[in-house]
Amino acid sequence: MSLHRAIARHPLLAGIAFQAALIPLALILARFAGIPLADQLHWSLEAATLGALAVLPMLALLAVLAASGWAPYRKLEQQVRGFVRQLFHGALPGAVLLLSILAGVGEELLVRGVLQGWLETRWGPVSAILVAALVFGLAHGISRFYFFFATLVGLYLGVLYHITGNLLVVIVTHALYDWIVIHLYLRSRGPDDTRDAPGGHDPGPPAP
Repeated sequence: MSLHRAIARHPLLAGIAFQAALIPLALILARFAGIPLADQLHWSLEAATLGALAVLPMLALLAVLAASGWAPYRKLEQQVRGFVRQLFHGALPGAVLLLSILAGVGEELLVRGVLQGWLETRWGPVSAILVAALVFGLAHGISRFYFFFATLVGLYLGVLYHITGNLLVVIVTHALYDWIVIHLYLRSRGPDDTRDAPGGHDPGPPAP
């Protein structure tokens, strides 16, 4: 079976494997770049709590976009809702949590820990945050609007990491954000669901 067919048959497993692979990749790149990731990861209840609270502005932005009825957001919402429902259809309990944690750990170690950390030693914090955010946006750029949205999220996470100096904060923020919005998608109703619940439309936000 080709890799393409295997991914098509098992997209959730492919997604989990991909996100998991980012963790050793980040560790290897950090070693070659001389970036001490362990020194940037401080485990504490305060950092975890701050990471959880940092999700609130992101959710507030999504609530504003959802209430605006803006066409680009609505189009993206429908696309991502369908993808998420297909991805997790028939998934075992805990699949959303596992994927969210892996995405938070892998992407933040690689983008914020390695890329932003490496660029900061050469270009300074502002350029490092901007470039890392653009790379983060491109990695999630399934549309122009999603690129813009993901880049904005990347800027927010980059500034948060720069201020706190703790990867745990952005890992918790990223993972919790993904977990919340994926569940919102799985529970929300789209235009195609209105026949089952007249008048029902509960938009779900995009999840980088």
